[in-house]
Amino acid sequence: MRVAILANGVPPRHAAPRHVLAAADSLVACDGALAAARALGREPDYVVGDGDSISPADRAALGARFVLDAEQDTNDLCKAFRFVISLPRPDGALSITLLGTTGRREDHALANIFHLIDFTEEVPETKILTDDGTFTAVRGEQDFPCRPGDAVSVFAPLPGTRVTSSGLAWPLDGVDLSPLWRGTLNRTTSDSFTLRTSHPLLLYRPHQ
Repeated sequence: MRVAILANGVPPRHAAPRHVLAAADSLVACDGALAAARALGREPDYVVGDGDSISPADRAALGARFVLDAEQDTNDLCKAFRFVISLPRPDGALSITLLGTTGRREDHALANIFHLIDFTEEVPETKILTDDGTFTAVRGEQDFPCRPGDAVSVFAPLPGTRVTSSGLAWPLDGVDLSPLWRGTLNRTTSDSFTLRTSHPLLLYRPHQ
C-alpha cells in the first residue's frame, strides 16, 4: 500500500511530489493541510490531528474520516504517521511518502526532517519528498544508483556515527560528521555510490 501524508507546510508544486500525491493508494492529511489537499485536487481519505487547525464545519463534514489525536508531545505529522501504521495492510507491504513538510517555519521543517529516522524504524520505505529533492534514511550499508556529478548531502544527527563511503568526490571515511554541515554539498563520481554507517544517516538528493 502506497500512502502519502500531507503536512501543513507549503503544498507541493513540483511534478515529482504532485505525481506521488495523485498516485497514492491513500492520502492522509494533517488537520491543517485539509484545504491544501483539496486545492491540489484530492480529497483526503483521513484527516488526523488535535483539531486546532480545522474548522468545526469541516470537522463535522468529515465525520469518521477525522481522527482526533489530542496528545501534545508530538506534532501532527507524527500523529498522522502513527495512524497510518495502524491501518490494515491487505498485502502486508507499506510505503509512506511525506509531503508538505517544509517551506513555512524552519523549526517545524527541521523537526519533520529529523523525525524521518524514527519513522523509518517502523516503516523502512518512508521518505520525505519536497519541491527540491528527497530525504531518505540510511542504515548499515546501502548502494544508490546515480549519475556522475549528482549532488549528495549526508547528515549524521546521532552522536558517535562512523561513516565510510565510495563513489563520492569527497570520501566520508574517518570524517567527523557531528557538525551537521560537514557531510553536505558532495558529488558523485560514477553511476553508483555506497554509504556504510554505524548509526542512521539522513541522505538528501536534489531532483534531477
